[in-house]
Amino acid sequence: LFLDEVSELPLSAQVKLLRALQEGAVEAVGGRKPVKVDVRIIAATNRDLAVLVAHKQFREDLFYRVNGISVMLPALRERDDFSALVGRLLAKLDAPTVVLHDDLNRLLGGYHWPGNIRQLEMVLRTALAMREPGDLVLTLDHLPDSMLDELTASERPQAGSIRENELELIRQSLDTHLGNVSAAADALGISRATLYRKLKQLRS
Repeated sequence: LFLDEVSELPLSAQVKLLRALQEGAVEAVGGRKPVKVDVRIIAATNRDLAVLVAHKQFREDLFYRVNGISVMLPALRERDDFSALVGRLLAKLDAPTVVLHDDLNRLLGGYHWPGNIRQLEMVLRTALAMREPGDLVLTLDHLPDSMLDELTASERPQAGSIRENELELIRQSLDTHLGNVSAAADALGISRATLYRKLKQLRS
């Protein structure tokens, strides 16, 4: 049984899920007798459950029930098959012969994608809808201004030096995630190794 965004379950639903996992039984809506079930759980989340447990937003007993083997998936911009992924999505959207202009490819490849692959697919779908018949190359001009503003916001320079801004972002992320390096790195869209390397570089 696949549970997507398990971290978003309200506490009342977490109690019911925990009981079902412990007892191996569920009760149908309107039913009076529990029904035995034999399932294995695969749960997905984009948040750090350990941090949620510390903040009393996720039950600790349920956490230990679902936290068996953990698999960390890389952020989209860290994937070395990003271009191939874009190609598969374009094929899925009935545009297998369409390609991205280099400028658009660089922009999409460097974006942090908080909405993950669903957001990327929507951007591509929008760009395809904005093109003229026969256009086989998607460019920045095929994106609405509002979408382009969102995608380029992270590239705009902020006050202070790049080194200062980068270190401050890392500090804020570590503070937010109570020093949990994995959670901080995930929130920043980088790997643990990259976070450690940046900290070493910035402190040198």
